[in-house]
Parts: sequence; C-alpha cells; structure tokens
Amino acid sequence: MAIDVLVFGPHPDDAEIGAGGLLLRMKSLGHTTGIIDMTTGDMGWGTPELRLEECEAAARILKLDVRENLDLGDCRIEDTFENRCKAATAIRRHRPQIVMAPYYTLPIGRGLGHNDHYKTGQVVANAYNLAHLRKAPIEGEPHQAKAIFFFFLPPGTWPTFIVDVTDYFDEWMAALNCHQSQFDNPERPRPASAPSPTESFQSYARYWGWQIGVRYAQAYLSVAPLKVSDPLNLVREVVPRP
Repeated sequence: MAIDVLVFGPHPDDAEIGAGGLLLRMKSLGHTTGIIDMTTGDMGWGTPELRLEECEAAARILKLDVRENLDLGDCRIEDTFENRCKAATAIRRHRPQIVMAPYYTLPIGRGLGHNDHYKTGQVVANAYNLAHLRKAPIEGEPHQAKAIFFFFLPPGTWPTFIVDVTDYFDEWMAALNCHQSQFDNPERPRPASAPSPTESFQSYARYWGWQIGVRYAQAYLSVAPLKVSDPLNLVREVVPRP
C-alpha cells in the first residue's frame, strides 16, 4: 500500500508534535498517512514497551495507515550510510508522495537541537535521495518521493507554508496525550509555574495560526523550490486582514 504522506519522527511522540494536526487533515482529505519512528525512546521517561503502546494508541486517533519503528537507538542516531539505507528502505516500502522530517539545521542542545532531532533530518534527507538510486544496496524498487518538507523549525527560520489544523486540534491533542509517560509523568520534574507540554504545543499552534488568520496551524519548510502552475491557488483561502 502506497502512503501519500510519510512522517519520520526521532522518538515516539515527535511525529505527533511536528505533524499530528497535518496528518489528521490529510486523512480527512482521503490521503493515506504513516509514521516511521526512528527510535523507541529508550533513554526517555517510561519503558520502550510502554512507549510503543502509547504509539499504538496515538496511531488509532490519527487514523494512520502504517506506523513502524526502526529502533536506531535513542540518543544514538548518526547519519551513517547504514542508517540512510534503513530509512531509504522504509521510503521504498511505503512509496510516499511526501516525506516529512525534523529540520536538520538546529541549535545543538536540549529541546529542538537534541542529537536525534537534527540527525534524523540529516538521515532522512539523504535517504530521500538514496531511495531512488537503482544501484543502492537496499530492498525494494527505486522510488523518488515528490517532495520532502521539514518541521521543528529553529527560531528565526520562516516556514515555506503553514497548514490550518483548527478543525483537527482536539484530536491532535488527544493523540499527544496518549504519550503520558513523557508529558504527564509524575517522576518528571516540572516547576509548578511552568506550562505543560500540551500547553506549549497549543501556544505554537496559536502562533502559527495567527500568521494565517486561523486559530491553530502547523508550519513547514521546503529547502527546494516548489512548482506552482497557478499562483492564485496560493491565495484562494486567504482572507484579507481588516
């Protein structure tokens, strides 16, 4: 079964954070969707087994057609040829039109710049190319996806496009809330005055929504030019600000 939109996430929950609303919107439009988790998140809160159960619960809410885990090792993802081949094999297997991954140019450190976040972007960007090479030593028939888009954009990086996810916000938050081991774990310290993770995600969604005049949205970057036959298609849904 070919998947229209295939999202690669470094850890269980990252694909939901970066593209959960988009995946729900795409599914409502009749497209097939899937997530490839690069690791089991074994260094994080909870156990790998629990995190996989949480992934399954979130996948049901997102109505995914496929969800797989490459188990490359939490905090241990490297942009090696072997890992590129594993990601490229997944691309060949599911033959997506669109591939999505975290942006590979992130400030190194905790949060967005986690090793696995930006290196997943590197691995997948290289696998996106490798998957179409007939002589590549990987299983499956060569496949060239039509585009690769990136999420988890660093501060100051302006997106190429923003997707309205207002109608899918509640389901998106429900999918995120499946990951209780990460977002509502009593063993995880958090100052009483600090916002919860889901409150933070809502703030980002409100910020990007404000940019396009809707309540909630998610933002994405293309590092390659996008072909547009009719520029008016880019503004048909734009409502002029008063």
